[in-house]
Parts: sequence; C-alpha cells; structure tokens
Amino acid sequence: MSGALQQLNISYNPIEDRLLLRANAGTAGEFRVWLTRRYSVLLAKVLNDMIEKEGGMRELASSRDTIKQLKEGALEKEYSPPMAADPASAAGPALPLGANGILGYRISSNRKAGGVMNLQLLPEKGQGLNLDLDRTMLFMMYNLLEQGLVGSEWNVHLSQEHKEPVH
Repeated sequence: MSGALQQLNISYNPIEDRLLLRANAGTAGEFRVWLTRRYSVLLAKVLNDMIEKEGGMRELASSRDTIKQLKEGALEKEYSPPMAADPASAAGPALPLGANGILGYRISSNRKAGGVMNLQLLPEKGQGLNLDLDRTMLFMMYNLLEQGLVGSEWNVHLSQEHKEPVH
C-alpha cells in the first residue's frame, strides 16, 4: 500500500463465509483482503503477539492516543470507501489488488524503527497488503478483527489475557 491509511474495516460476508478486510488508502485506493477462518485465527495470533511485545492489551488500550480514537468513535464509524483520484471521473476508487481483492494466505510481521509494526497480508503468490501500524492502529485492528469474528458466528475463541473489558 503506497498511500496513507485512512480507515480499516473488517466485515463478515455470509455468502463467501469469509471476512473481508478493506483498507482505505485515500487516493491510492482501496485494498481488499479475504480472510478465511483459518487465516483469521492466525492473524489474531500474530496481532496478539505484536500487542504483547508492545506492552500488552491493557497498555495499548489505556494509551492517550487510543482513548482519543475511541472517544471519537473509531470502532463505530461507518466505513467510507476512498474517493476516485479524479473526482470528475465516473470511475470509482482505484483497486490495486483488483475488484475482488486477494485471498490471504501468508502473514509477515516485524517491528520498524520508531515502534511502528509492519504487517503484510499476502496471497499465495503476488502482491498483498502492507500496513504500518502504530500502537493505536495495532489495537484498533485487533479489535476490528475480533468484532468480525464475533459477527461470523464461527465460534472462534481467541486465547487472550484481556477477557475483562479494558474500557
């Protein structure tokens, strides 16, 4: 992804029986990644491991930036697809991974300088989605995934230490 991340959304599609992650990258377009049940569980584990390396769920949930985002309704806002690069054009936003997106197959993660976590959601072959997540975005993405899993009714139980509410 070459644009600045504007918004993330994860929703369950009952016809596909998959979660769809959409990343609004402004003028760079919308990136779509389909998450199977198996891949979603793996992604939750990777995100949880990243969170633990950053001090744990409570630490991230209680940060000033996270609280500010939550008060502004970050997890409740309706997803807004990006605008077309040329607003006068009848074409919709750019879809760098195609209109159907990609099927998540591999995950790569590492910590970059400045405490930013890099997360790559990749297909079996080809280009995927590359996200740079600060601590607040890492927390938000995990929570969006958790909400998507609840909506899927897959009966997935995430093994976490933060079963009690953090806010």
